Amino acid sequence: MTANTSPAINFRRGGSAAAQAEKEDNVSSSGRRGPDFFGIKEDGESLVVRLLTDHDEWIWVKQHSFVPTKPGPKDAEKWPEAMTSVCRYDEAFGGHYKDCYICDAKIKSKWGKLASSRVRVWALVVERELVRGDGSEALGGPAKQGVVIGVRDKIDEIDELDADGKPTGVKLNYPRILVINQPMKGFFSHLKAIHGLNGTVVDRDFQITRDGKGTDTEYKFAAIDPIRDPATQQNLIAPGTPAWDKYLQAVAEREISLDSIVADKASDAYYARFFDPSKTVDKEGNVVAVAGGAVGMINVQSTDGPADISDDLRAKIANLGAPSA
Repeated sequence: MTANTSPAINFRRGGSAAAQAEKEDNVSSSGRRGPDFFGIKEDGESLVVRLLTDHDEWIWVKQHSFVPTKPGPKDAEKWPEAMTSVCRYDEAFGGHYKDCYICDAKIKSKWGKLASSRVRVWALVVERELVRGDGSEALGGPAKQGVVIGVRDKIDEIDELDADGKPTGVKLNYPRILVINQPMKGFFSHLKAIHGLNGTVVDRDFQITRDGKGTDTEYKFAAIDPIRDPATQQNLIAPGTPAWDKYLQAVAEREISLDSIVADKASDAYYARFFDPSKTVDKEGNVVAVAGGAVGMINVQSTDGPADISDDLRAKIANLGAPSA
């Protein structure tokens, strides 16, 4: 069993600082089911989102992308081929971790290049969708048929849990909250520019469209006009409004913590579960050595995963997300 596995974390925040860090980096290196990760898989596909994390609260860390995983448990129904991880040497952890398996073993990414750590940015969003008129009077009448008349939240149906963490049979509806984990260049830099114009990026929705495939991908951003009260012109979805308070309530009730999500990607258990062949995680959640497993810093995968897997771990693995770029 490992001890003292919760470091004091001081994540660096802010879009301007993240942009500068990524620039310097490029020069120097040439409980409940959590929210899903933002991802647009196909070229030309779009998503509409409302950011919940404003520019100055974006979290940025050094992280490894597309790192091949070791073999999964024998009865795992779904096991990722590659995962993203936060570098354990990131200064946010204040030296708590004395190793980073991916750095120390010089692991290569799924693309065959050294999986060096790079600056990536994290934020929370609500997934939304455009509403088009269907010819009915309720949606603007015949004149608005096929025309975008508004934007609404997409909804997730979540099991209510009792004090023991078991489903009660009651379903709860919440706005669909996603985690965005992307670089500044080609993604958050667009939002940073909009923040420079408006002083915020949480006052309106954005339609984000993928342009390209694989690592040759850019994202195009279309800012949608703020939704205003026709009589007062007040922005109806912005910090301090009832609609915004409902978003904050959903985050609180679902116990979503962006800091915790990021920190988990550097934890002992995360590295033992997905990367380090000399360690594994038992059913009780303890990090333990693999009997007869590979030791030392070598870029190979162990031959076998653990023989079984708990239902809780299976559920977590099934819902793990990975950034699309």
